[in-house]
Amino acid sequence: MTPARVSVRNVSKVFPRRKATRVRGIATDGWPALRDLLRKTIRREREQRREGHDQLWALNNVSFDVAPGEIVGIIGRNGAGKSTLLKILARVLSPTAGHVTIHGRVVSMLELGIGFAPDLTVRQNIQIQGRLAGIPGKRVLASEERILELSGMTPFRDIPLRLCPSGSAVQLGFATMMGLGSEVVLADEVLAVGDTAFRKMCEEQVEAVGASGVSVLFVSHDMAAIRRICSRVIWIDRGRIVQIGPTDEVVNAYTTELLAGRLLPLTGETLAASCRLLAARLLDENHAPVGALTITNAGYLDCLVRVSRPDVTALVDVELWLEEHHLFTVTSPPIEAPQATTFRTAVHIPGDFLNEQQYQARFRVRALGHFDPAGAPTTATEERLDFRVINVQREQSVWNEWTGTSKGFISPRLTWRLSRVQ
Repeated sequence: MTPARVSVRNVSKVFPRRKATRVRGIATDGWPALRDLLRKTIRREREQRREGHDQLWALNNVSFDVAPGEIVGIIGRNGAGKSTLLKILARVLSPTAGHVTIHGRVVSMLELGIGFAPDLTVRQNIQIQGRLAGIPGKRVLASEERILELSGMTPFRDIPLRLCPSGSAVQLGFATMMGLGSEVVLADEVLAVGDTAFRKMCEEQVEAVGASGVSVLFVSHDMAAIRRICSRVIWIDRGRIVQIGPTDEVVNAYTTELLAGRLLPLTGETLAASCRLLAARLLDENHAPVGALTITNAGYLDCLVRVSRPDVTALVDVELWLEEHHLFTVTSPPIEAPQATTFRTAVHIPGDFLNEQQYQARFRVRALGHFDPAGAPTTATEERLDFRVINVQREQSVWNEWTGTSKGFISPRLTWRLSRVQ
């Protein structure tokens, strides 16, 4: 029997969910007043813990093994617990219960490009990342040429990272982690970042390290990529493992349940329960799931909607946010069906429109009941999707002639008109 490279046993993770109580003021009666306040606070927290209202079980009694050379995909809806699991394996988070055993050095690719120094050269960043990963300097130096080749950064080796195309940090992050060598690789949506050529290279590298005996676990919403490179899949929903098994078997079961609208709990035949938002994704211009858009290319904010009653009209609202700034809201055409049906709808994001930023898309479904005389809409479900826009080829973007930083919420390609005044 092949020994496990990764062993997860009865792992649970609980996060506090309640909002902190805001204290507006304390009567200044000295120590007795403060003592009473502390007693009331402790008593209230104990009661809430007993009731379980202040806890979110992100993971609940999760167990599995990964053998050397296995490439295991982790799938599930947004908020199912996938990323929490990878963060526990990467030791970014500690489990509330259970334990994890990993044999060998772990390389995590959870936030590619984070931690690089923009004012240092590409080579200097490789050296720093290698040393931070605990790799001797000589070994990092020996791996430098391969890392530069994988990332496509050989021409920029001695140039500050801030002067390279904005997608360079992502590509350099992937190549550095893959090129330094490890026994276990953890990846969260990294195969969906960058252009088509870079994503193809990522898949090839993951398959190559798996063939060399490295264990790989990665989260992805791209079922096509999961099918291409994974030998086994773990399906997680509401923090629990639903199914573990061969890739096609598990992916088919997950897709069937998702499209049928059976992954959300039944809440009764109310107006809000009659239409549900099942999933949200970011797609490139070829309708392939991605984790980032390139600034010059179009994309789609895509979602699945389940309408289960003929007397209900569903509307999908998509809000785009940049930190606390609300950029715009768009609404889909009305969605109706004579019987329970799952629809896919997407809003088109043109190329040369969004800037090099980290955005958040908020999807909401509204139900309009024809039987309701007031016609008041009811918000049924909501999904949030974080994504980045990168500038892989600056010379083709609107920022080609600009020497400063590319500031602003959006960066549309506008047309100038010039005429001589007589």
